[in-house]
Amino acid sequence: MDTKQALFQDIFFRPVERTGKYTVLVAVVCLFIPGLYLRIFYGLFPPFHALVKALIGIWSFAIVFSVVEPIIYFSLIGFGGTYMSFLSGNLVNLRLPISITAQQVVGTKEGSPEAEIVSTLGVAGSLIACQLVLTVGVVLFMPFLGKLNAPGTSFAAALAHVLPALLGALGGMFIFKDAKLGIVPVVLGIIIAFRFRTIPTSYAILPLVIVSVLAARVMYKKGWVKV
Repeated sequence: MDTKQALFQDIFFRPVERTGKYTVLVAVVCLFIPGLYLRIFYGLFPPFHALVKALIGIWSFAIVFSVVEPIIYFSLIGFGGTYMSFLSGNLVNLRLPISITAQQVVGTKEGSPEAEIVSTLGVAGSLIACQLVLTVGVVLFMPFLGKLNAPGTSFAAALAHVLPALLGALGGMFIFKDAKLGIVPVVLGIIIAFRFRTIPTSYAILPLVIVSVLAARVMYKKGWVKV
């Protein structure tokens, strides 16, 4: 291990790992506080059969997401960005584009220590900015939120297309970077979308990721794409 990599491990990687691990554990404990509060102070608790039914419905896709998403996004947003993004949410529609944009603006090499640091700073900056914007936005738009979110309004229709638009823009950015790498995942995604419409998205992500990685490796070995 060279000097730069050793410094990166000591100064950045290990402190981030330690801080991220404990903050995630604290967040897990905090998730139970509202339920415990309602149970202790108000005696409220759902019927057992309803609780089991709800848990089965949530766990059926949450377990898949909890395994697949960290694997998918870790290489894109880095170690520190992964911890912060999974704690704060809005990973796909906000943290991921910000991380990628920050790395492109600075010009870091993907997977390098520099890219890791830049991604972490970008995600951290987005968290601070979001809190400020949300606080100001909620205060200013509170009287109008009911009308803006009402079904059938043009604003509600626009909000329904925000995530697809972001994903399309993000996917297009990578495809135009090297169009050959996008052929297999795009074609396979279209086939799955039209042929297996009842399959939940969480179950389609894993095979798409595996096939995409394998196809990219084959193209690299054949010399069709360059790193």
